[in-house]
Amino acid sequence: MSFFNKQLSKELTKSLNLFASCSPMSRLQADEYWLKLNKLQALSQVQIEDIDFKGSPHPLDESVTIRNHGGLIIDISGWRIQASSPRQVYIFPEDTFIFPNDTICIDTQGRTEHSFNTNRPIWSNRGDTGTLFDDEGQTISTLSYGDNANRKILISHMNFDGKEHHTEDDEFVEISNVSNEDAVLSGWRLEAKTNNSVFHFPEGTKLEAYTSLRVYTNKADLQQNEYSFNSPKAIWNNSRGGCTLINYRDNEVSSYRY
Repeated sequence: MSFFNKQLSKELTKSLNLFASCSPMSRLQADEYWLKLNKLQALSQVQIEDIDFKGSPHPLDESVTIRNHGGLIIDISGWRIQASSPRQVYIFPEDTFIFPNDTICIDTQGRTEHSFNTNRPIWSNRGDTGTLFDDEGQTISTLSYGDNANRKILISHMNFDGKEHHTEDDEFVEISNVSNEDAVLSGWRLEAKTNNSVFHFPEGTKLEAYTSLRVYTNKADLQQNEYSFNSPKAIWNNSRGGCTLINYRDNEVSSYRY
């Protein structure tokens, strides 16, 4: 569990204990408790889903998407989404709500309801970080990509000697996010050092803060944060070898040798 989730769990437990142990209360007191609980729930269920920084076909065709993953309608009036520069900010107007399992898209040049309304690109193609703040300035979600994500991601482990005979389908490479920010891995690739095996991460791949993913040699029943080379034969030499993680700008992010 990440530090953020631990803190959230402590605050949630504290509020629930107060609510449960309290003597009969007025409607106003009950509303105040529910408001606190709703604010805590918003911290865990609203996230920056994606940042479309490529601007295709026009450089201003950028956008950032936030998603409500939970079952509570969240009032995000006064919340703000910000790029790396404090001047690149959009503040959600009054009566802005994000419904369960729904998304809100904020574009760059003013084509939609929510927009930065600028004639200059917001998101750098080299790398950037988007941060979502609530109306009290508390960080709700952070998402990095490109060069801004490089320092957060590393190859943490390789299981190069699988137990499955001949094919060693259960070999895997583990990649970890060692930061408190989510990271986009769309367009990144994993390359074997001793052969031509390459795995390309698909569009929409995101590695959340303090979590890991695995890339197997040939696993059919993939679970969350699991991917596969879909190779009919073993990839990793049992005596020596390694792999390299490369981002969409062809920059080496992490390397692992054994």
